[in-house]
Amino acid sequence: MRIETKKFVVAEEYAGQRLDVYLTERFGKFSRNEWQKRIDEGAIRINGHVARSSRKIRAGDALEFSYSMRDEPEVDTQITILHEDADFLIVNKPPGLPVHPSGIYKTRTVTTVLAETGVLAEPYLLHRLDRETSGVLALAKNRKAAARFQKILRSGQTEKYYKVAVEGDFPEHLNATGFIYRLPESKLPRQRFYKEGNVPPNAIEVQHCRTLFTREKRHNSISLLSVRLYTGRMHQIRATLSCSGFPVVGDKLYGVDAGLHFRFADNQLTESDWQRLRIDRCALHCFALILPHPMTGAPWRLEAPLPVDMQRLFTGP
Repeated sequence: MRIETKKFVVAEEYAGQRLDVYLTERFGKFSRNEWQKRIDEGAIRINGHVARSSRKIRAGDALEFSYSMRDEPEVDTQITILHEDADFLIVNKPPGLPVHPSGIYKTRTVTTVLAETGVLAEPYLLHRLDRETSGVLALAKNRKAAARFQKILRSGQTEKYYKVAVEGDFPEHLNATGFIYRLPESKLPRQRFYKEGNVPPNAIEVQHCRTLFTREKRHNSISLLSVRLYTGRMHQIRATLSCSGFPVVGDKLYGVDAGLHFRFADNQLTESDWQRLRIDRCALHCFALILPHPMTGAPWRLEAPLPVDMQRLFTGP
């Protein structure tokens, strides 16, 4: 275990909130009950003084708290190279491996592993995948190549395809065109919602989105889908599927039980919870990127095979 300390100043927009509510929204990895417990133990200080959960925070308040962090988890760091040339390195990211240092992960990330093993001394990440998502990840070897790749992305010339396993008997096709948005009252600030028609009047950060889903197979009450991503919104695939009634297998935030995220954050998932999840990560895989090569203009298809853990979901009894 290691101790980390955070210090920050409350912004004007949060003035008047209860301390426990503010901390839950700002740091969603801990539940409100967990924050209240930490506050009661005197772990949170405002302007140098121990605070209470009901304390209303003010703009300019200086908050400080220390907390113990688990040692960095063991994760699969076997990064497979799919393509390499003078300007780019394309890899197959294993599930569970973050793309860059963040939170509890400091050394076991794509960028640090590539640098420490001498594969790529200065990797330029060209897009991101969530820690639990596997598949195609593109990196540039220099600034010029990175800039050209980003220009291709912005121009709309890139086709993005995913594979995802979902709960339920999914229809053959679904063209999900609508809006992704947040709700201020949501207990999880990172959580997004999807709706085809008019969004709720209190919705914020509303963005248009389009995703095309095609069912590939069904097995044991779950479906494997091929996904064409036309827009790239935060949690677009997961939120769209959850709000359409087909949560992603293994998803703790948008999954079969709204309480899974908090129990996972508090390290309280039961054996029954894990059985309902079916798999220890969100069953989402970046299958392919198709674009013109940024340096040559030639057609470029980057593809990563479906990982073993997702294959196993569709085999056996």
